[in-house]
Parts: sequence; structure tokens; C-alpha cells
Amino acid sequence: MNNNSIIVYVDYGSIYFNIKDIMERKHLSKNQVAKKTGLHHQIIERYYSGNVTRYDKDVLAKFCFIFDCNLDDIMYYVKPKNN
Repeated sequence: MNNNSIIVYVDYGSIYFNIKDIMERKHLSKNQVAKKTGLHHQIIERYYSGNVTRYDKDVLAKFCFIFDCNLDDIMYYVKPKNN
């Protein structure tokens, strides 16, 4: 790495999703969630697999509504290990 770089990597922790666990507990398929929310299958798959880079508040609100849960049931934060 270039020592003159102005970019410094800082580990702020990570956000994780429980969509898969909630769907399994409630016996909902991705297809059922797509029908209930009107969301595209690719969007559901991203949240299901945890491959989301930008979070959409409308998507999260739809999940909370159809899963009858709170936001902290859907996603959680893990602090970096060195803190």
C-alpha cells in the first residue's frame, strides 16, 4: 500500500440481516414475499442473502409490515472486533 495515501480504512463494524431466519420461522417463500410486498425477486434475494450495499427504507418498512416485526428484528449491527 502507498504510504502517501489519503484514504484510511477504518472498520466501523457491519450490518447483518435476519430475513432468511424470519422467512423460515414464518414459513414464507421468496415468491410469497415478492407477491405480498410487490418487490422484485432480486431485491428480496439480496436481503435474504445479506448482499445489500444500500438499504432502502421502503423495502425495510415492507418487510416489517409483512413479517409483523420491528426493524431490529430484521437487521442488526456488530461492532468491530478491535473495539
